[in-house]
Amino acid sequence: MIQFRTLDIDGLWAKIDSRNFELSRLVHRIEVENIKHRFDSDNIEIIIGPRQSGKTTGLMMLINDLINRGIAPQKILYINMDTIDEFDQFKSPMMLVEQINHVRKKGERVYFFIDEVQRLETPGRFLKGVYDLDKNIKIFATGSSSLEINSKIKEFLTGRKRETYIFPISFKEYIRSQGRVPNGLKTIPLNKASLNQWVQNEKAYGNYLTRVMEEMSLYGGYPAVIMAKNHDMKVDELKEIYQSYIKKDIIEFLKLGKAQTFINLIKALSSQTGNLINKSEICSLTGSNSVTITKYMNILKETFVADFLPPFVGNRRNEIKSAHKSYFIDNGLRNFVIKQFSNYNLRPDKGSVTENLLFSEFVKDGTLLNEELFYWRTKSGAEMDFVLRIGTNVVPIEIKTSTARPRLLTKSFHSFLNSFSPAKAILLNRDLFHIEKIKQTKVYYIPIHWFLLYGLKLIQGACFE
Repeated sequence: MIQFRTLDIDGLWAKIDSRNFELSRLVHRIEVENIKHRFDSDNIEIIIGPRQSGKTTGLMMLINDLINRGIAPQKILYINMDTIDEFDQFKSPMMLVEQINHVRKKGERVYFFIDEVQRLETPGRFLKGVYDLDKNIKIFATGSSSLEINSKIKEFLTGRKRETYIFPISFKEYIRSQGRVPNGLKTIPLNKASLNQWVQNEKAYGNYLTRVMEEMSLYGGYPAVIMAKNHDMKVDELKEIYQSYIKKDIIEFLKLGKAQTFINLIKALSSQTGNLINKSEICSLTGSNSVTITKYMNILKETFVADFLPPFVGNRRNEIKSAHKSYFIDNGLRNFVIKQFSNYNLRPDKGSVTENLLFSEFVKDGTLLNEELFYWRTKSGAEMDFVLRIGTNVVPIEIKTSTARPRLLTKSFHSFLNSFSPAKAILLNRDLFHIEKIKQTKVYYIPIHWFLLYGLKLIQGACFE
């Protein structure tokens, strides 16, 4: 017999850490709010993301909202597959439907939540069976590996599902939860008319935003880490995430044959954040071969540990066209691997840490899911940290961790402008707002922390006129 449980309002948060409950009241997770608008749809909701990024908390928030809407607790069912020892009971969708029929009136709509669905041998077939048998069972399922979601679920659920990605908390989500920066600022585009206003905004809020940026650059955005009160507690939480997620969930569950090679690969990539990947060098460092390294890099990507940025290619002979750059989805996890939590401003890798933070914010914004982000580099050494492609337009982005000075752009910056003549370009720096025109390109100087908060909304309305 399937052992699902109904949830009552008093015991609603028993499944999650009290700190995550506290954080969930503070941090507005946009992805969860979007799911709430689909309670009445028949689609299966697939929620994907790293372990301990807030997926279970998100489920509990959805359950809480259902109860607040007047849905009886008896119509809300929950199973955590991590706590199930015998999976044979999940081979028959009919068995689940029959069990649900015992706790509802005929034809009554119920809401079924299943955590870590990838633990099932054939989760896609199982969910499809339940969906086809009874569309009045609204299904919400979470998974921690897109590799397994793709292989075990997607082919069965074509036309039956909606996917939502929940990552560790973003800079934007955290700042908005604190309420210390007026949300209305995001509606003010950065242009010549508003430039002085943005300079004043920097004077009023810049120091606060910078402190948060530096904190997240070191410790990342995992909910438990954010809620930890001091450095030692934050590092302990990162250690727990690393050991349970990397060593247990990924290595043991995916049955990797060369666990030490996998760990060595993570260490190698951690020390080379933002650099071009040299597989020959990594093979030497890990004592492995290219086939295994390629396989393990794909696992890191699909389990939301790391990602790999492709080059922007303009079909010029001197451009690098194949090598990718490596980044981690969470700065804290990356810094834990290399055991480096020194003061942000004293770090020799400050540029790499900042670049990785910006990359992770692009991921959390969904930009990379649309494959619109690249880097650019020539064989002679000219480079651009990021290139955003939006339709037929490109926006180059260079990062400078110190204060920029007007009209002192790097040779690399000028090289990109001369090669591609973009309408807009962005120079991220410590604290300067400025706008200037170089030939046909309008260059926006923007403090890094403001771009982390509002992104392209800062130049909305003027970006691609």
